[in-house]
Amino acid sequence: MTRQGRPTGILLIDKPAGPTSHDVVAAVRRALGTRRVGHFGTLDPFATGLLVCGVGPATRLASHATAHVKTYLATFRLGWTSSTDDVEGDLAPVPEATPPDRAAVERALEGWIGAVEQTPPAFSAKHVAGERAHARARRGEPVLLQPVAVEIRSIGIERYRWPDLEVRVECGPGTYVRALARDLGEALGTGGYCHSLRRLRSGPFEVGAAIAWDELGPAAAGALRSAAEAVADLPRVELGPAEAGAAASGRAVPMAGLPASGWVALFGPGGFVGLGEAVDGVDGTWVRPRRVLYPEGEGR
Repeated sequence: MTRQGRPTGILLIDKPAGPTSHDVVAAVRRALGTRRVGHFGTLDPFATGLLVCGVGPATRLASHATAHVKTYLATFRLGWTSSTDDVEGDLAPVPEATPPDRAAVERALEGWIGAVEQTPPAFSAKHVAGERAHARARRGEPVLLQPVAVEIRSIGIERYRWPDLEVRVECGPGTYVRALARDLGEALGTGGYCHSLRRLRSGPFEVGAAIAWDELGPAAAGALRSAAEAVADLPRVELGPAEAGAAASGRAVPMAGLPASGWVALFGPGGFVGLGEAVDGVDGTWVRPRRVLYPEGEGR
C-alpha cells in the first residue's frame, strides 16, 4: 500500500539460500524506490524462508515484531561437527559416532524444551568487546560468548534416518537453531550441525503468503500488507476522533476496561495509528502513545 505516493506496510519475502538479510533489504529498497526498509529478524545466508520486512513508518514496529514466536523446519546432520554450526563451516566427521535410536534422540531433545540457557555460535552477530563475534572468529581469534536465556516452545521430529534428523522448532526471539543442532550433537555424543534451515512462520505471518525472490521487482508494491497485521497479537484500542487526535499529538487518553499495564495497538477513525502503553493512574487506566506511525490513520 502507499500513502501520499510513498510505499508503507509489511512485505513478506521467501528468501532463498545465499543472500544475507541485508541483501534482501537492499533489494526491497531498489524494488520499492525507498530507503526506509528494515527486516524483523535475521536469517543466516544458508537459511531460507520467511523474512518479514517493514517499509516506511512500519519500520518502527521492529522492536515488537522481532519478538514474535518463530517456527522453523531444520535438518540436523549428526556424526559431524562444523566450525560455524551450519553447512557453511569447516565440516569434520566424528570418529566412531554411534547412531542413537529415535527414543534417545527424543529424550535429548526434551532437555532443550522450555526456558533454557543457550550459548550463541562463535560465528554470530553477538558483540564481543564492541565487535561482532563472527568478525573475530573469521580472523581465527578465540571467541567466548556467555549463555543467554531463550525459550524453545516445542521440538517435533519430522523424520529421522541417520545421520539426518529433520525437526520442527517453535521458539522465542534470540534462539539459534544451529546452536541447538550443536548442543543436541554434544548431548548424544555424536556431534551435529544444522544442514538446512527454513523459517515457516513469524508471529502472524506464514511463508506461504510471501513473495518469491524472483518476484521482487516493481510489482512488489502490490504485495505490501497493512502494518497493523504485525501487531495483531496486541490488545486493540479503538479511539474516537478527539482521542485519536490527542494520541497523534502524543497526549495520553483515559481508557476504561484495559489491563493496568502493557502494550496496545491504537486505532482511530482512519485506521491503525500506532502503539501505546496502558498505565494505571490514580483515576483509572490511561493509554500513553509510544510510537505514532500514522497520525491520521494508516488508511488515509
